Amino acid sequence: MFEVDKEKIGLVIKQARKNMKLKQYELAEMAGFSEKHLCRIENGKYLPKLEHFLSLVSILKLSLADFGMVENESEMSQIKTKMINKIVQADENKLKIYEEMFDYTEKIIEKSLHKV
Repeated sequence: MFEVDKEKIGLVIKQARKNMKLKQYELAEMAGFSEKHLCRIENGKYLPKLEHFLSLVSILKLSLADFGMVENESEMSQIKTKMINKIVQADENKLKIYEEMFDYTEKIIEKSLHKV
């Protein structure tokens, strides 16, 4: 199972921000949340919400490979690629719907695993 490493995510975001010569307050403003929240993300204290993560990835021109989530994006299945593209291109309303769908789906899967 894939484990989320908050510290690694924060370091990748911090380094990408510095490479683009952006200050924390500038990136936070562009992404639509507070500088304090970005600071906590960069320091590995908080895991960004999906919408914040997608905003940061888009602004900083990052890929999943940058976070070590895939060795090489060409190794990703077509289904994953299609889903990720839908999420990245979605507006805020669709993102909320996708998030709810994923949450409910995970709950259903978890319950079905415990019944076995």
